[in-house]
Amino acid sequence: AFWSRGSGLSAPYRLDTPEEIARLLKVRAEFGGHGGVLIANPVPEDSEIPQDEMAGHIATAIDQANRDNIKGKDVTPYVLGAILDLTGGRSLVTNIALVRNNARLAAKIAVAASQG
Repeated sequence: AFWSRGSGLSAPYRLDTPEEIARLLKVRAEFGGHGGVLIANPVPEDSEIPQDEMAGHIATAIDQANRDNIKGKDVTPYVLGAILDLTGGRSLVTNIALVRNNARLAAKIAVAASQG
């Protein structure tokens, strides 16, 4: 789901605006900060790589890692490098778009939190 807008996984709660997220974070803080909050912000639609395409790349990259006997902490960088190669660099473009989208959302949440 990192490179695609859909994952097939459901979330127990959904908030659709930075203002709603800021209110949730404020209420959560009033209860002593138990637990954490994961904000899932999808990659922009024009930058995504469809889930079915990525599933094939991920499976191929994991197969390559297994074949090359990659273990432990070396697995993630190996798989990400393989995915970069398999997508012809598109995965990096998508990753950068996701980082920028996350920064935009974080800024909007911060503004909403400062106003509320």
